[in-house]
Amino acid sequence: MNSYYIYAKAGTDSLVSELRGILAQAGLTQAEAPGQAGVVIAVGGDGTILNAARLALPFAVPVLGINAGRLGFLAGLERHELALLPRLATGDYTLERRMLLEAQVWQGERVMLGGHCLNDAVISRQGVSHAVEVPVSCGGNMITCLGDGVIFATPTGSTAYNYSAGGPVAEPGVETILLTPICSHRRMARTIVFSPEARFSVDIAGEGLALALDAAPPAPLLPGQRVSIRRADVYAQFINLKTEHFLSILNAKMG
Repeated sequence: MNSYYIYAKAGTDSLVSELRGILAQAGLTQAEAPGQAGVVIAVGGDGTILNAARLALPFAVPVLGINAGRLGFLAGLERHELALLPRLATGDYTLERRMLLEAQVWQGERVMLGGHCLNDAVISRQGVSHAVEVPVSCGGNMITCLGDGVIFATPTGSTAYNYSAGGPVAEPGVETILLTPICSHRRMARTIVFSPEARFSVDIAGEGLALALDAAPPAPLLPGQRVSIRRADVYAQFINLKTEHFLSILNAKMG
């Protein structure tokens, strides 16, 4: 690897300047676009790293996150670990594939909106004060979630909104889809763990629902539309410069 592209959160100029100096000394040059780089380096919190992963995905370029936020579950390095950056030049690192979800909004036979998500696809209420019904179909079987909505999470996203909603944590290397109700008004309020081959569809019958993919703003859903969710055919790639186990990261981040 001999080049990098930086995607940084506002207010991280001093940190970016420091890592540029380290990378220059290691013989790496800065690329002008993600597709021209050997790695996309994201400087910020998990939201910044999610956006960087989306930016790198079309070019199959791996991502390295530098934590300049709070938790930083997706970060490969903390601010005090920048001395490990020269390993990018020597190839002393491992690549980790992360499963993605693909979500599409259909109006009849036409796709109105589509995209990939690394953490989760969330269908939730927007602009209404009452509970909403989200009728989820999987293989012709129905699960109707009544409450604030439903989360479709990847193992990577299991420590994000899914965790806040009471869902379980999954090791990132496991491939599965977690369906977690949000503030359920029904007795069946637990996460259901599905095979990665599961395919979901949600028929939108009323007003007040929206779809959010990772950190993107929610997109309003209209009556008559259908949302389809499945495992994506592509994977995000992350660079590991350390050999720290997932459980160690979990203990450090979650206390």
